[in-house]
Amino acid sequence: MKKSVLHILIGLILLSAGSQRLSAQYALESFTFDTDIYSIRECCIPGFHYKYDDYLQYAPAALTIGLKAGGYDSRSSWGRMLVSDAFSAVIMTGAVNGLKYSVQRPRPDGSRNNSFPSGHTATAFMTATMLHKEYGWRSPWFSIGGYTAAAITGVSRIMNKKHWMTDIMAGAAIGIGSVHLGYFLTDRIFKDRGLDPSFSDPSLIYDSSAKHYVAELFFGQRFIIGAEGLKQMETLPVRGGIIGLSTDIPIKPGIGLTGRISASSMTYASGSAAPMYSTLAGGFWNFNFARILEFQTHLMAGCAWLQKESGVDLAAGIGLSLITDSNFKVKVFADFESLCFSSTRPWTNTVIAGWSSAWFW
Repeated sequence: MKKSVLHILIGLILLSAGSQRLSAQYALESFTFDTDIYSIRECCIPGFHYKYDDYLQYAPAALTIGLKAGGYDSRSSWGRMLVSDAFSAVIMTGAVNGLKYSVQRPRPDGSRNNSFPSGHTATAFMTATMLHKEYGWRSPWFSIGGYTAAAITGVSRIMNKKHWMTDIMAGAAIGIGSVHLGYFLTDRIFKDRGLDPSFSDPSLIYDSSAKHYVAELFFGQRFIIGAEGLKQMETLPVRGGIIGLSTDIPIKPGIGLTGRISASSMTYASGSAAPMYSTLAGGFWNFNFARILEFQTHLMAGCAWLQKESGVDLAAGIGLSLITDSNFKVKVFADFESLCFSSTRPWTNTVIAGWSSAWFW
């Protein structure tokens, strides 16, 4: 019950972050979190268009049913599981459709006015959470696999020019929250009937004395510090978005190596954007407190590539994570990143603010 409430609260926070109405025309004229992330798609993969996300959203559900049909016992009997899933689907569908036709946000491609929230993403995270509920207690890799498929679905909706970033955030929150509410209702009806005798609910307690490997998907906004004259001459960009993957490899509990790869948009005063790619490696130091909170510092160095130029990339930052489940956490972070692409150009100092979802084991 505590975990369910925690997930629902997180969902409401993310949902509120995406509640602002945004038109496609306004997105081209103003800088927002949505347009900063969307600009990465426009400058890095402008011709991307594939329909695999229409099918990938159902992959966790297919795995759940396949495992169940193959005789691999899950948390619930067939009857109890189907009732839980029916509750979840009704709640998710009602929330998504109710918001789509009341908010009426235009899609990035201008095709329809039903962008917020993302139905594909809501479905993907709903089916991933169903898999997590039924089989996550047997192995965290079921949960990690399901949520990875859901995350790819969400990012692909941006890549396919169908949704803004906050549409994805809201869809994920609705998908996760609907399942926790659906299972909560079913648990009140069925009580102990139909539960596997060996089922045990994984503990939320985070063991800070153990080594934890981490894989993280992050999003953020980049702000260029100072040099206003160079920005106006378009020698330096004004701001941009960043999306990437990072990993932590522990050497001992709370201390280890970290690495990051990312794609960024570097947006100039005229509104034009150029792609930048970066790879970094370094060290991290974690400090766990209040059982479910974790403070992190990290220091990294590496290379970046911008408009066919390569250069030095240095970064230092801090983050605060909230552990939401036995193998998952969400984080807000701020990085100071400094870039230099040639001996004749000045160092470009930037600040990145963002958030991430992480899997740990």
